[in-house]
Amino acid sequence: PPPLTCADLAGRTQTDSCGQDADPSDCDSYFKWKGSGVAKLCYGPVDGKTTCSSTTIEGCEAPTAAPTSAPTVAPTAALSCGDGGDCTCADLAGRTEVAKCKKADTDDCAASFAWKDESSGVAKLCYGPVDGKTTCSQTEVEGCLPPPTPPPPSPPPPSPPPPSPPPSPPPSPPPP
Repeated sequence: PPPLTCADLAGRTQTDSCGQDADPSDCDSYFKWKGSGVAKLCYGPVDGKTTCSSTTIEGCEAPTAAPTSAPTVAPTAALSCGDGGDCTCADLAGRTEVAKCKKADTDDCAASFAWKDESSGVAKLCYGPVDGKTTCSQTEVEGCLPPPTPPPPSPPPPSPPPPSPPPSPPPSPPPP
Protein backbone atom coordinates (compact mmCIF):
# COMPACT_ATOMS: atom_id res chain seq x y z
CA PRO A 1 0.00 0.00 0.00
CA PRO A 2 1.15 3.59 -0.48
CA PRO A 3 2.39 5.31 2.71
CA LEU A 4 -0.83 6.87 4.06
CA THR A 5 -1.37 8.76 7.33
CA CYS A 6 -4.23 10.25 9.29
CA ALA A 7 -3.68 13.50 7.38
CA ASP A 8 -4.83 11.64 4.26
CA LEU A 9 -8.37 11.41 5.71
CA ALA A 10 -8.93 15.09 4.92
CA GLY A 11 -11.19 15.65 1.97
CA ARG A 12 -12.10 11.97 1.58
CA THR A 13 -15.65 10.67 1.57
CA GLN A 14 -16.67 8.12 4.19
CA THR A 15 -17.82 4.77 2.79
CA ASP A 16 -19.04 1.48 4.25
CA SER A 17 -16.48 -0.60 2.40
CA CYS A 18 -13.46 0.26 0.24
CA GLY A 19 -13.91 -2.93 -1.77
CA GLN A 20 -17.67 -2.75 -2.28
CA ASP A 21 -18.87 0.85 -2.06
CA ALA A 22 -15.93 3.02 -3.14
CA ASP A 23 -15.73 4.05 -6.80
CA PRO A 24 -12.83 2.04 -8.28
CA SER A 25 -11.97 4.91 -10.62
CA ASP A 26 -11.53 7.19 -7.59
CA CYS A 27 -10.35 4.95 -4.71
CA ASP A 28 -8.17 7.71 -3.21
CA SER A 29 -11.27 9.77 -2.44
CA TYR A 30 -12.71 7.31 0.10
CA PHE A 31 -12.10 5.98 3.60
CA LYS A 32 -13.88 3.73 6.09
CA TRP A 33 -13.99 4.83 9.74
CA LYS A 34 -13.56 1.86 12.09
CA GLY A 35 -13.76 3.87 15.34
CA SER A 36 -11.34 4.34 18.27
CA GLY A 37 -8.87 6.26 16.12
CA VAL A 38 -8.70 3.55 13.45
CA ALA A 39 -9.51 4.21 9.80
CA LYS A 40 -9.07 2.31 6.55
CA LEU A 41 -7.89 4.45 3.65
CA CYS A 42 -8.96 3.23 0.24
CA TYR A 43 -6.48 3.11 -2.65
CA GLY A 44 -5.86 1.23 -5.86
CA PRO A 45 -7.09 -0.74 -7.65
CA VAL A 46 -3.91 -2.83 -7.58
CA ASP A 47 -2.70 -6.06 -9.16
CA GLY A 48 -5.39 -6.19 -11.81
CA LYS A 49 -8.21 -5.95 -9.26
CA THR A 50 -11.38 -4.12 -10.24
CA THR A 51 -12.16 -2.87 -6.71
CA CYS A 52 -10.38 -0.58 -4.26
CA SER A 53 -8.00 -1.94 -1.64
CA SER A 54 -7.54 -0.46 1.84
CA THR A 55 -4.82 0.05 4.38
CA THR A 56 -5.44 0.50 8.10
CA ILE A 57 -4.07 3.54 9.92
CA GLU A 58 -4.38 4.24 13.64
CA GLY A 59 -4.29 7.17 16.06
CA CYS A 60 -6.54 9.40 13.98
CA GLU A 61 -9.09 11.95 15.12
CA ALA A 62 -12.66 10.99 14.30
CA PRO A 63 -13.45 12.50 10.89
CA THR A 64 -16.21 14.84 12.02
CA ALA A 65 -15.48 17.97 10.05
CA ALA A 66 -12.53 19.29 8.16
CA PRO A 67 -10.66 21.66 10.47
CA THR A 68 -11.47 25.23 9.59
CA SER A 69 -8.88 27.92 10.04
CA ALA A 70 -11.49 30.54 10.90
CA PRO A 71 -13.32 29.52 14.07
CA THR A 72 -16.24 31.79 13.21
CA VAL A 73 -17.26 29.63 10.25
CA ALA A 74 -19.95 27.12 11.11
CA PRO A 75 -18.82 23.56 10.35
CA THR A 76 -20.16 22.46 7.02
CA ALA A 77 -20.16 18.81 8.03
CA ALA A 78 -23.42 19.12 9.97
CA LEU A 79 -26.05 17.20 8.07
CA SER A 80 -28.77 19.37 6.70
CA CYS A 81 -32.33 18.28 7.14
CA GLY A 82 -32.47 16.83 3.61
CA ASP A 83 -29.43 14.63 4.35
CA GLY A 84 -30.96 13.07 7.43
CA GLY A 85 -29.74 15.69 9.91
CA ASP A 86 -32.00 17.38 12.44
CA CYS A 87 -35.15 18.74 10.88
CA THR A 88 -37.41 21.40 12.32
CA CYS A 89 -40.75 22.87 11.37
CA ALA A 90 -38.83 25.67 9.65
CA ASP A 91 -37.68 23.06 7.11
CA LEU A 92 -41.27 22.79 5.82
CA ALA A 93 -40.93 26.18 4.14
CA GLY A 94 -40.68 25.94 0.40
CA ARG A 95 -41.37 22.19 0.30
CA THR A 96 -44.10 20.62 -1.80
CA GLU A 97 -46.77 18.61 -0.01
CA VAL A 98 -46.99 14.96 -1.12
CA ALA A 99 -49.26 12.14 0.01
CA LYS A 100 -46.35 10.02 1.29
CA CYS A 101 -42.57 10.48 1.26
CA LYS A 102 -42.22 7.04 -0.34
CA LYS A 103 -44.29 8.30 -3.27
CA ALA A 104 -42.29 11.53 -3.74
CA ASP A 105 -40.04 11.85 -6.78
CA THR A 106 -36.62 10.58 -5.67
CA ASP A 107 -35.01 13.60 -7.34
CA ASP A 108 -37.08 15.86 -5.09
CA CYS A 109 -37.05 14.06 -1.71
CA ALA A 110 -35.57 17.06 0.12
CA ALA A 111 -38.13 19.36 -1.51
CA SER A 112 -41.15 17.35 -0.30
CA PHE A 113 -43.09 16.77 2.90
CA ALA A 114 -46.20 14.90 3.98
CA TRP A 115 -48.58 15.51 6.86
CA LYS A 116 -48.89 12.72 9.39
CA ASP A 117 -51.50 14.71 11.31
CA GLU A 118 -51.96 18.26 10.12
CA SER A 119 -54.43 19.14 12.89
CA SER A 120 -51.85 18.31 15.58
CA GLY A 121 -48.92 19.76 13.62
CA VAL A 122 -47.02 16.50 12.97
CA ALA A 123 -45.30 16.52 9.59
CA LYS A 124 -42.95 14.11 7.84
CA LEU A 125 -40.00 15.74 6.10
CA CYS A 126 -38.76 13.66 3.18
CA TYR A 127 -35.05 13.13 2.45
CA GLY A 128 -32.78 10.68 0.70
CA PRO A 129 -32.80 8.29 -1.00
CA VAL A 130 -30.33 6.69 1.43
CA ASP A 131 -28.46 3.39 1.61
CA GLY A 132 -29.27 2.33 -1.92
CA LYS A 133 -33.02 2.70 -1.40
CA THR A 134 -35.13 3.64 -4.40
CA THR A 135 -37.65 5.69 -2.40
CA CYS A 136 -37.41 8.77 -0.20
CA SER A 137 -37.00 8.36 3.57
CA GLN A 138 -38.77 10.54 6.12
CA THR A 139 -38.28 12.06 9.53
CA GLU A 140 -41.09 13.35 11.74
CA VAL A 141 -41.25 16.82 13.22
CA GLU A 142 -43.90 18.01 15.63
CA GLY A 143 -45.56 21.27 16.53
CA CYS A 144 -45.67 22.59 12.99
CA LEU A 145 -48.14 24.95 11.46
CA PRO A 146 -49.06 24.36 7.85
CA PRO A 147 -46.58 26.23 5.66
CA PRO A 148 -47.95 29.64 4.77
CA THR A 149 -49.97 29.55 1.60
CA PRO A 150 -49.19 32.36 -0.78
CA PRO A 151 -51.58 35.24 -0.06
CA PRO A 152 -54.41 35.70 -2.56
CA PRO A 153 -53.70 38.41 -5.11
CA SER A 154 -54.36 41.66 -3.30
CA PRO A 155 -56.76 44.22 -4.74
CA PRO A 156 -55.10 47.32 -6.13
CA PRO A 157 -54.13 49.69 -3.32
CA PRO A 158 -56.71 52.40 -2.61
CA SER A 159 -55.90 55.70 -4.23
CA PRO A 160 -54.02 57.94 -1.81
CA PRO A 161 -56.02 60.74 -0.16
CA PRO A 162 -55.68 64.12 -1.86
CA PRO A 163 -52.72 66.05 -0.51
CA SER A 164 -53.66 68.32 2.34
CA PRO A 165 -53.24 72.01 1.64
CA PRO A 166 -50.03 73.49 2.97
CA PRO A 167 -50.39 75.10 6.38
CA SER A 168 -51.16 78.81 6.07
CA PRO A 169 -48.27 81.05 7.14
CA PRO A 170 -48.67 82.70 10.54
CA PRO A 171 -50.26 86.15 10.31
CA SER A 172 -47.62 88.80 10.04
CA PRO A 173 -47.55 91.32 12.84
CA PRO A 174 -49.26 94.59 11.92
CA PRO A 175 -46.81 97.27 10.83
CA PRO A 176 -45.95 99.71 13.63
